[in-house]
Amino acid sequence: MDMVQIRPADPNDNIQLQRLFEDVMFGATFPPPETGHVTDFGQATEGEKIFVAQAADGAIVGIVTIWEPDSFIHYLLVAGDWQRQGIGTRLLESLEAWLPLPWKLKCEVSNRRALAFYRALGWTKIETGTGESGPYFLLLRE
Repeated sequence: MDMVQIRPADPNDNIQLQRLFEDVMFGATFPPPETGHVTDFGQATEGEKIFVAQAADGAIVGIVTIWEPDSFIHYLLVAGDWQRQGIGTRLLESLEAWLPLPWKLKCEVSNRRALAFYRALGWTKIETGTGESGPYFLLLRE
């Protein structure tokens, strides 16, 4: 995994960030604006710190966004071809040096793969809620 560098995002990344956001969040079923889902990565992450996983060829293959005042992980996204290769774990580990614990995030109840991933990393469920996309768990890492 040395072929992937974790670094802060910069404005030159915006096109790749938007593309990865669309691919991971919506796939081929990208919702039209009238659905109420935020489809613009910049708008969805306004005010957040953003870090990327960049492959040796320059492609951005992962993103983590953080609402720093609450140590809240808003998005952790990894490109399909790069999933299950440690990218998500490395993105989260990159926060350890500067983001104080406890960390929180929301994960949709239906996203069983993501829930298994977070459980394996020691996250615990502290709350259940319902959002625009349906039921979610609020997870905590201490």
